[in-house]
This record gives sequence, structure tokens and C-alpha cells, in this order.
Amino acid sequence: MMRVVLDTNTLVSAVINIPFSVSQEIYQNFINKHFVLIISPALIAEVEDVLQRDKVVKLHKQTLQELQKFIKELINLSYVVSGEVEIEIVRDPKDDKIISAAVEGKADYIVSRDKDLLDLKEYHRIKIITPENFMELLRWK
Repeated sequence: MMRVVLDTNTLVSAVINIPFSVSQEIYQNFINKHFVLIISPALIAEVEDVLQRDKVVKLHKQTLQELQKFIKELINLSYVVSGEVEIEIVRDPKDDKIISAAVEGKADYIVSRDKDLLDLKEYHRIKIITPENFMELLRWK
């Protein structure tokens, strides 16, 4: 089964976008166990932080309890790694935690819209692709 790290932007988009968005479709595939999601405490903390920002709360209109349920589901259904593998190759140091989780969790893919990550294309045989390209892969499996 594919092992995947979803960047914060993809996970947050799954919560805030309108029904049937690519990010929500990816998240539903995760819930249905079509791939293994790899996540770290740093990624979970970042998702929580972004979802609680005022401008984001206005977009998703979810209660704190609904957000807590989402985070709990994310933790319970994912393969959680420590995220402590030292990585310093990305132009934006905030992205190091994504590569770190992917390396530690032996990911096949990182799914992101982040240009700095996408420009890498690949890191240690971990392909870095957009949500749309990842959904194409899931549809072919």
C-alpha cells in the first residue's frame, strides 16, 4: 500500500473547501484506507494551528469540537512518526518537517501545493506531487 505524507495545505483544504474538492477526495480515500498517511507531531500541531486562525475559521465554519474530532481521527488512523530526522534541504525551513516525516515513515509520496517542495520533484526516491496528480494515481489503483 502507498505510504504518503499530506502537506498541511492539503489537509487544511480538506476541511475548508467545498464538497467534492480534490483535497476532500484525497482525505476520503485516506479514511477508506486506500493509502497509509504518515504524520508527525509537528505536522499535527501545524494543522491545528492553521485551522484555528481567524481567517481560516471563517472559511471552514467548524466548531472547536468538530476540529478536535478531525485531529483525533487524523492521529488515530495515521502512521505517526516522531519527525525527528534532521533535514535541511528545502528553501523554506518550515518545510523540513514534511520531508523529515516522509523519510522517517518511508513514504512513497509527498502531496503538496507548496512550490518549494514541488520544485524538488523527488527526495530520496520520495516523489513530490500535487493533489491532482496524487488523485490520478489513486484512481488508477
